[in-house]
Amino acid sequence: MFSVAIPDVIALTSVTYTQATVLFGALFVGYAVSQFPAGSLADELGIRTVLLCGAGVACVALASLSVAGSYVHVFGALFLIGAGIGSFRSASQVAISAYASKDNEGKALGLLTAAEPFSYVVGPATVAVLIERGGLFTMPLFLALTPLPLIGALAIGMHYQQETTKTPVETPSLRTGVSTVADHLFDRITLLIVGFGTAFSATTNALIAILPWYVVDTTGLSLTVGNFYAGVIFGAGAVAALIGGVLRDRIGSCPILVGGFAGAALAVPFLAVVSSLFWVLFVLGVFSLALNSVLPARDHVVNVHSRACSDSETGAMIGGLRSLCYLGGGIGAVGIGLTFAQFGRVAGFGLLAIVLLVGGLCASLLWITTGDEY
Repeated sequence: MFSVAIPDVIALTSVTYTQATVLFGALFVGYAVSQFPAGSLADELGIRTVLLCGAGVACVALASLSVAGSYVHVFGALFLIGAGIGSFRSASQVAISAYASKDNEGKALGLLTAAEPFSYVVGPATVAVLIERGGLFTMPLFLALTPLPLIGALAIGMHYQQETTKTPVETPSLRTGVSTVADHLFDRITLLIVGFGTAFSATTNALIAILPWYVVDTTGLSLTVGNFYAGVIFGAGAVAALIGGVLRDRIGSCPILVGGFAGAALAVPFLAVVSSLFWVLFVLGVFSLALNSVLPARDHVVNVHSRACSDSETGAMIGGLRSLCYLGGGIGAVGIGLTFAQFGRVAGFGLLAIVLLVGGLCASLLWITTGDEY
């Protein structure tokens, strides 16, 4: 949504591009910091409750952008949108960990994670149409109405169906969740998961802001068309996520993680030297397919390790690991963005390749450490 809306925001308001970049930061921070409390509250209050509250907070905050009169309002709204979406996403992964069978967990995570790259196709096109038809300030209100059927379904489900949960030895709470995450924070496996998770998040967060402008600068396309091409290429990654989920159930997570990071790292340097539209799209397509295949494998490793750490605080561990990965990824994305801005395309994509290689190294060490456990 926001990468497409930035040109109109800058044209119609006093917001500068630098300030718009800070707004991206508010969204990413909200998304990252909400993961742990959402996972822990899913243990304590129930998964449906957190899903409902996360979707509701995001909807209300998004609708409020239609009447935003100050930069502070927009900053706070974007933080809450990120927090609402992050809470929903964390609780969704907890739900799969709790309810999916062992033989089909990879497929379920493939479906869940495929939604993210698929949204890069649907989202920009939808936002562009809404801005063109209704204007910049009407667009958030229409988008806020979209999840209402989902919220209604969740509310009805909470009313008519009680959640089937295990009776833990210790009653879950935010305090015990913090203690559980702290106890396992410096385990070798935890650090390796945070390592490759941070590498993945830093790459995706950086590309959300960089990719449309890269396509425009390289090919001479308009920003709208550049966003469209970027969205379609990354939308193809939805197929990779689905395939990655199926393969995870057959060959395990670690081979997919190592192969995905290696393939993406090998493709990235070519982006610094290609210039024709065909080769830009081809390399981006290879990169997207490799990178997005990592998604279900990453989340499966997080789920399995979280269940091994605690029966009663599994949600807290899932949320804690996701928060650490996305906070680290946000910091990494800032470094990558500054490298692009200060030193140019070659240095920026070079750093991106190094980050991906570090992710692949962490995944390789996890494979060596655990064998076929994941």
